[in-house]
Amino acid sequence: MYIINFSKLRVGDILLTRKHDRECELIRKSTKSDYSHAILYVGVGSGIESNGLGVQSINTARTIYKFPNDVQILRYNKSNFESIIEDVINFARQKIGTEYSTKEARLSRLEETIQAKETNRQFCTRFVAQSYKNAGIKVVPNPDYCSPKELIESDFFDLIDSCLEKGTKEQIDYANEKDNPISQQTDITNDIFEFARSISNTDIQTFEQLSKYVLENRTKEPEITEFIRNSGYLTMWKKDIKRNPWYYDYQKAIEHYKCSEERKGNGKFFSDTEEYTRHRFLVSLDAMKFGYSFYEQDFFKDQIELCEKLIELSKQREYVGNKLLSE
Repeated sequence: MYIINFSKLRVGDILLTRKHDRECELIRKSTKSDYSHAILYVGVGSGIESNGLGVQSINTARTIYKFPNDVQILRYNKSNFESIIEDVINFARQKIGTEYSTKEARLSRLEETIQAKETNRQFCTRFVAQSYKNAGIKVVPNPDYCSPKELIESDFFDLIDSCLEKGTKEQIDYANEKDNPISQQTDITNDIFEFARSISNTDIQTFEQLSKYVLENRTKEPEITEFIRNSGYLTMWKKDIKRNPWYYDYQKAIEHYKCSEERKGNGKFFSDTEEYTRHRFLVSLDAMKFGYSFYEQDFFKDQIELCEKLIELSKQREYVGNKLLSE
């Protein structure tokens, strides 16, 4: 059994994956591709994908693969990478929650230059191609409808060696855990958008669209805010502290990580990644403060407080990481 070694990945990489069930085999056959799915890697072990549950964030260490070539890396190969990558990732994050369209995915098998019929829906290859299109880079002839094969043949990507490695028992056990916080957050997010659609009669698919609706429909804001407060979305961070207290407390980290090598490795991870993690929270914080500046709605106030808390927790993890490294 194999898992992804995300130390081999770079932000912006496209992971082409395949599984060996009948549905994936049919997708590969119909698209004339060796792979059936695409994931955008956004850093710190996280990817964003569009699957049957919609666009969602995933922990790349939570999926097990059968063979060492079941994942291939496509890496952007142009010199303007640094100037475009933030726009690529921002688009991807803004689409989290967007529903999947099987009908649109099937149209990608047609060799036609057509525009998206359902513009507020995604499927895996459209999602990654549109993420690059948002940065002004047309990596395939038609970003609205494309296949894994077209991504592989794109002049904008190099095919990199597989990022899979044999999983240890601990890694396999972790991947198989039923208590998956990212999956739980996905479920909560989908519930929020479903509720918002039900009371607004509007095709709300993302937090960006929800924020716009709240600003334009102030009488609906209290009901939406109350639903979010009751959903658990604003307190998911408490579960991480309970689950991984050693991320936030140096003494507990010393007790948890038994050997110096393990302490150094985990310390380096948090020391290296938390600044990047905080950056996206800071971007969200600015957007929420801008929304709050109009009518001082509780919807935006709650989101501001959440962003500020997540930034504080990121600083705690970085502090513990730096302390472990300085031992």
